[in-house]
Amino acid sequence: MLIWPAVLRGMQEVRFGISNAALGACGLMLMLAPAAAADDDGKGPLSEFYSYLPAAPDIHLPEISIPFWTDDLKKAKRAYKTGDYARALKLFRRVSDDGNIVADWYLGHMYNQGVGVPRDDAMAYSYYTRVAEHYDPEETDPNRLKITVDAMVRLADYQRTGAVNAGIQPDPKAAAQNYLKIATAYGHPAAQFALGVMSIKGEGLKKNPGQGLKWLMAAARKRYAPAEAYLGDLYWSGQIVNADRTRAVMWYILARESARPDENPEIYARAKQIEASVGEDERIEAEARAKVWDDQYPAEKVKPAGD
Repeated sequence: MLIWPAVLRGMQEVRFGISNAALGACGLMLMLAPAAAADDDGKGPLSEFYSYLPAAPDIHLPEISIPFWTDDLKKAKRAYKTGDYARALKLFRRVSDDGNIVADWYLGHMYNQGVGVPRDDAMAYSYYTRVAEHYDPEETDPNRLKITVDAMVRLADYQRTGAVNAGIQPDPKAAAQNYLKIATAYGHPAAQFALGVMSIKGEGLKKNPGQGLKWLMAAARKRYAPAEAYLGDLYWSGQIVNADRTRAVMWYILARESARPDENPEIYARAKQIEASVGEDERIEAEARAKVWDDQYPAEKVKPAGD
């Protein structure tokens, strides 16, 4: 069960329960599955959410539109994309007052990133919690399920690191348990990435670098930029893998293609740094390897917020 603030501690774990049978049935499949296709063209309402795979390939969810994508919400999204954050904030708050979880997610994201408002982890945590409360494993709308699962991942992120200014104490063990549920049942790349790093470091679970690499690779197959960058750093430093400058550059080339410039500027800076540190032959080989990987696991082409 995710650890909410005190007022929410009475929530029943069954709302987030996933049977052991379901976890076992889909675990291996998700570890090996290719990247999921984008739900839209990068401009639609879900373009900011992490992408992940459904729990089982034989479940055909209906192709339906999001019933809660109201006119005010569309206006808010346009304002957000054009950098008019004051208007976006006003409209998102208005729609949030009507109980719209998409607006709640955006407000959580704005407070989490400090976009248009001062960064406020307590506010972000509160909005993500409101979204996660609507999680229903039997939800038939794939878009609503995606939003609620994504919010659960972001709450687990807070569990892992804590946020003292928001009264959230670190609880890596609980975070690992929740990441495992989400990663195994939904193949969420952010959860897989977190499990990879935590397994390598022995943070919140038993140290297991080999398993950590498997989780990182699962996230990298979905073109999750932080996982690709982390693999690049491992190969550059020779930590738990043999040092390989060419592979390090390859992973950073891929990470740069996958990353959002507005949210992952450090990836762009690091990619530029290590590419400048290798010779021309190494760079050409790295580009060729990256092309092979990209052909097999193409990245979703995303634009920075505001474009």
